[in-house]
Amino acid sequence: MKARKARFLSTRFCVACVALLFALFSGTCALAADTLVLRIGHVVTETGGEHLGSVKFAELLKEKSGGTITLQIFPNGQVGGNREMIESLQIGALDMALPALPALGGFTDKTKVFDLFYLFENRAQAEKVLDGPVGQEVAASVESAGVKIISWWSQGFRETTANREIHTPDDLKGLKIRVMENPLHIEAWNMLGASAIPMAFSEVLTSLQQGVLDAQENPYQNIVNSGFHTVQKYIIETDHLYGPLPVVFSKVSWDKLTPEQQKIILDAVEETKVWQREKQEEINDGLKADILKSGKNVIIELTPEQKQAFRAKLAPLYKKYAPQMNGYVEKIYAELGREVDF
Repeated sequence: MKARKARFLSTRFCVACVALLFALFSGTCALAADTLVLRIGHVVTETGGEHLGSVKFAELLKEKSGGTITLQIFPNGQVGGNREMIESLQIGALDMALPALPALGGFTDKTKVFDLFYLFENRAQAEKVLDGPVGQEVAASVESAGVKIISWWSQGFRETTANREIHTPDDLKGLKIRVMENPLHIEAWNMLGASAIPMAFSEVLTSLQQGVLDAQENPYQNIVNSGFHTVQKYIIETDHLYGPLPVVFSKVSWDKLTPEQQKIILDAVEETKVWQREKQEEINDGLKADILKSGKNVIIELTPEQKQAFRAKLAPLYKKYAPQMNGYVEKIYAELGREVDF
C-alpha cells in the first residue's frame, strides 16, 4: 500500500506543481482583506449536480460566514482530472474537489465496498449507510493520505444503455459493454454474462457509433450530457450501482483554518448535502422526462424481482470479496435489516 501511495503521489507531479503555482498567485485558502477564499474543482459541466451543489455550497458559506468565506468553483476539469485534483489537494494547491469515488482507491481499500453492484436497493438505503458509521469510517480512512472527506453528496444510480432490450441476465450474453477501469466492475459485468471492456470515458461515444461497443452504463446525467442516448435505442434502469460523491478537502488547507471557520464549512456542507441529493434526483428525473417526451428512446424500468435476478447472479462475487472488505458488507446488511445471502 505504501508503494501504491508513493506512485499516486508522484504521478503527474508536474501538473500538481503547476496547480500549486496557480494557487499561490490566486490566493487559495488565503486571507485577503479578511476574506477566506477557497477553491473547489470538479470535472462535469455547469448543468450537473456537482456544479449546482457547489453553487449552493458557495451561497451557504457566504451567508453563514457573513461574507468572510467565499468559494471559487472550477468546473469541466479546469484544474485537472480526478487524479490531478487529488494530487493538488495533497500539497494544498487546491482546497476542495468532487472526484469520482474510485479515484480515491489509491489511498484506501475501504471505498471498494461501494463498488459492489446491488448493494443498495434505493436511495434511502444508500444515504442511511453513507451518513452512518460505515460512511464515517470510509471517510476517515483517507486522512492519512493528506485529504479529508467532509461530506457525501450523490451522483444517483447508474443505468445501462444498449441497442437491444435487457430484462434478464441472459439478455446480456455476448454484449460488449464499456465499463470503468475498475477490477470489481469488470468482474461483475463478466459474471452477469456481458463482455466488459474497460475504456476511457472520452472514447465511449465514438466506440458506440462505430459498433466497437454494444452498450455502456452511467447515471442519466452522463448519458444525456455525453449524447449516449442519441446512438442507443434502449435505456435500461438497472440501478446496479449507487454513486456516492465525496466532498474532499485538502488536509493542508483544513489545518490552516480556525475552529470557527471549520465549523462554518461543516455546517454549510451538511446543509448542502441535503439540497444536492434532492437536486441530483430532480436532474435525473427531468432528463428521463425529456427522453420520454422526445419519443426517440425506449426506457425499460426493471421490476424489483428482475433486479433481484441480477443480484442473485452476483452472489459468488459477494462471497469472494466480502471477506476482504473489513466486515463492511455484513455491517451494511445489519444496518439495513437484510439477511446475509451470499
